Amino acid sequence: MGEKSYSFKLNSARSHQKADGSYPIMLVVRKDGQRKTINIGLFAAYNEIKKRDGSTEIVSQWNEHFQRYEVKGKKGLHPDREKFNSMLDERSGRCDDIIKDFEKKRIDWTLNQFEAAFLHKAKKTGVESYFLEHINKLGRAGKIGNKACYENGLHILKEYDKKFGGLIFNELDLKYIKGFHDYLQIDRGCAGNTIKYYMKTLRSLLNKAIKDGEASANTYPFGKTGYSVAELAQETEKRYLPNEYIEKLKTAELETYTKSWARNLFLFSYYCQGMSFVDMANLTNKNILVLEGGKYIAYRRQKTEGKNAKIIRIKITEHIQSLLDWARNETRLIEGYLLPIVSIEGYEGQELYTHIRNRFKKLNIHLKKLAEDLKFEGVKLTSYVSRHSYAMRLKNSGIAEDVISEALGHKDLATTKVYLDSFGNNEIAKANELL
Repeated sequence: MGEKSYSFKLNSARSHQKADGSYPIMLVVRKDGQRKTINIGLFAAYNEIKKRDGSTEIVSQWNEHFQRYEVKGKKGLHPDREKFNSMLDERSGRCDDIIKDFEKKRIDWTLNQFEAAFLHKAKKTGVESYFLEHINKLGRAGKIGNKACYENGLHILKEYDKKFGGLIFNELDLKYIKGFHDYLQIDRGCAGNTIKYYMKTLRSLLNKAIKDGEASANTYPFGKTGYSVAELAQETEKRYLPNEYIEKLKTAELETYTKSWARNLFLFSYYCQGMSFVDMANLTNKNILVLEGGKYIAYRRQKTEGKNAKIIRIKITEHIQSLLDWARNETRLIEGYLLPIVSIEGYEGQELYTHIRNRFKKLNIHLKKLAEDLKFEGVKLTSYVSRHSYAMRLKNSGIAEDVISEALGHKDLATTKVYLDSFGNNEIAKANELL
């Protein structure tokens, strides 16, 4: 097997010293440039020995070279040195057996897997168990939308692989990913963007597993030389309202509350840099800040996972203030919400998530009817159109794409390009006139 992947070391750090002055013996396991230390329940000390000439000598009970308790000498030796050395021989043999077993089964083991085997932990390190653990964490953190993404990913993987429950991470290699791709494309008829949705979820989970030490980077199927998720992206139909339709929407006299409700929420998103419906739904009085230069709406996108998500600050213009006044004076607001989206008190977690999704569906139904009333030809009016319309309005006004990307809260410019036409319609029309 070549050089051993483990050793026994005396941890002589002051912070680990016991009350009797001894220090723990640690099993140190190494793999792929990383290491893990495991406490094996044995201890050794440094003893001060007085010599015949009156001087003193510090003698260690541990022999660092042989990685065993010292047996030579007459003073300062550990009274149980022979017993403990036998125990170390047994532990060393166990380490060898564990590594041989991994090699026999062709498992590209991780430090966590070694520790679980050494300590006889009944720890499942399979892909499904890690999936479920992460889903539970997202649920406890209130990340209901992200939780749903991973639940959907797990469901489709179990549909693809009937033996998925026994899959371990080193089996999730490039061959497996390509097979999953073919299943999505051929058997289920999924388009590129749908396949991308599932692959991004699986890639994200695998990245987390590698970071947590549950999976090895050696069999990582994504990246430069592996499966490319980026190549799956398809150009989508750009859904935005031309300026004349937006002006018509602003000034239309609507006879029902529901149509006004739908129109005003659409415009609020449009004026607020294409804010998503779920972010609008979660806005409360706490999101209003008074800063130098005026009042602002400050929030983090629900779609962005983690506490380090960027804070988006939107200055409250006259248009935005007018819509906030409408919400406060002409609708029923509850629990400090800024907009009339959440309509039932006491909801939180999954219940709140489901309620917002239902309100989202209701909004799109009314937007569709509104587009029919206003005779918007060639446009399927949905809440997403406000975000696309905002982005295209900026582009057509000559605003740089990196500035638009910043306003939309995107992490990279490539995402922003999805919202924008490669060329403005007017430019293409001018080019066609030359034919």
